[in-house]
Amino acid sequence: MTDPGRPASAVVFLHGGSHAQLATLADPALAPYRIRPVHVRTGALDDLAGAEVIVVADRLRPDLLRRWTGAIPAALDHGATVLVFGENSVGQWLPGVREESRPTVFWWWRTGADHRLRTRAPGHPAWEFFAERAVIWHYHGVLDPPDGAVSLVDLHTEDGARDGSILYIDETSTAGRLLVTTMDPVYHHGSGFMPGATQLLYSALYWATRNKGKTC
Repeated sequence: MTDPGRPASAVVFLHGGSHAQLATLADPALAPYRIRPVHVRTGALDDLAGAEVIVVADRLRPDLLRRWTGAIPAALDHGATVLVFGENSVGQWLPGVREESRPTVFWWWRTGADHRLRTRAPGHPAWEFFAERAVIWHYHGVLDPPDGAVSLVDLHTEDGARDGSILYIDETSTAGRLLVTTMDPVYHHGSGFMPGATQLLYSALYWATRNKGKTC
């Protein structure tokens, strides 16, 4: 039985070999997680077997990701914790999720514009792992998660109405735990800019490997 106070020994990182993804894998700060890279083109579906945590890097090629879209939900059914980052068309393959693209506001902190992002569920235990800066920088769409999932960050319209979630956690639909976001932290961390992206990547891995139990 895995010690809940230690990082998981089986963290799979599904990637496509982009410069940002390879730079992320080379980050010495992530070495303690003992990440096992699996290339989305050449990896075998059996590579997910036994994984306690699966990281689906952002911006994977849809035609290559398609081969994995049955195995990832199956891993959730077997109790894995899965992180799915942005630009992966989750509305087409994660059950019960709807996704719509939205234009990105890149430089709101320079212009003073309202980013229209609002944190939610302030009492959720996951907030022990995520600072506001880690979850508010930008987005590439909104999500309508399945019933029982908890949105941690919503995007609002210019009129102030809720538009949808950009980050949610689902601990009810399967035996596992699922974190989904329309943010792309691997791209921005591996590209060396957007400090909030680095915080999100580190925090999500910390949450996935340190917080073993469901909260609902």
